[in-house]
Amino acid sequence: MRWISWKPPDWPWCSLNTDGAHNREGISTAGGLIRDHMDRWLSGFGMMIGSCSVTVAELWGLYQGLQLAWNSGIRKIKVEIDSRCVLQLVTKPTLEINHYAPLIRAIKDYLKMDWQVSISHIYREANFAADYMASRAFSIPLGLTIYHTPPLGISPFLFKDAYGVAHSRSVVL
Repeated sequence: MRWISWKPPDWPWCSLNTDGAHNREGISTAGGLIRDHMDRWLSGFGMMIGSCSVTVAELWGLYQGLQLAWNSGIRKIKVEIDSRCVLQLVTKPTLEINHYAPLIRAIKDYLKMDWQVSISHIYREANFAADYMASRAFSIPLGLTIYHTPPLGISPFLFKDAYGVAHSRSVVL
């Protein structure tokens, strides 16, 4: 058993957490948020994607999050995602014949830009705020919505992250 919690990045880095969601009707969304080293909200997003796989939703979340961070002028970003599959797709060489290739290439282009990006896997128990942003996107119109201030409903997740509230997880070591 391990205790899992979100941790803010070291100064002067910012943190980007993203997630994708998929419901029983086959509709997918993505969401994420950017916080600074003092756990302050910088920006967030939700994206109603429509019909696609959860992997594609996770990839869209990562792409939109990187784009938002870059366009916000952030140049040191710690990216945390809870999909090991997506992490491998964007950090390992990929075949150009898979149907994710254009989106993966676009993400890799962002990763190669003139900034410092650290990308890593985190357990979903440390990614509840991004999960909330993705789940919230089921109620927005098709497309991308940017949040310059925290949307209603996310406060409990931000509070728990700020105070280091840990969640238990069974982990095979």
